Amino acid sequence: METSKSEILIIQTGGTIDKGYPKIRQGYAFDISECAGKRILNRCHAPDTIGYITVSRKDSQDINDDDRDKLMGAVTIAVYEKIVVTHGTDTMLETAKYLATHMKDLPECKNTVIVLTGSFLPETFKESDADFNIGAAVASVQTINQSGVYVAMNGVIGRWDQVTRDEETGYFTYR
Repeated sequence: METSKSEILIIQTGGTIDKGYPKIRQGYAFDISECAGKRILNRCHAPDTIGYITVSRKDSQDINDDDRDKLMGAVTIAVYEKIVVTHGTDTMLETAKYLATHMKDLPECKNTVIVLTGSFLPETFKESDADFNIGAAVASVQTINQSGVYVAMNGVIGRWDQVTRDEETGYFTYR
């Protein structure tokens, strides 16, 4: 299927961005709910050419290579060449490296741009950075001209191997 420049796929993997309050009484753990990217983009009246799928609903500390294989499978069979992945921040760079390593030799991914993003607070929190990061990811996936895997966090947008996470602040920065 031929894709237009405006078509984007949002893939949910979970992480803080998708967390909400637990639905059980006296619960302490957060639940991972529907795709925060979809809620954000619906509020912003984004075009209906954006697709949404869920690959997993896990905290990124629980993401493993089996989950990354499922994500890679979704990327490989997608008819979209512009993909935003919502992901937890703790292992985002590990997943970015995994995707970059596995897609480089796949002909079906030769024109694919993937941007990973997430947030430090759940999208449902008023002070969350989720809206900003999703907006940055959606804008960058449309304007990046070279296929590959990128990260969009805290106003930093760069190829996965040019971005790092500051151990003191937790924020993403350029290497």
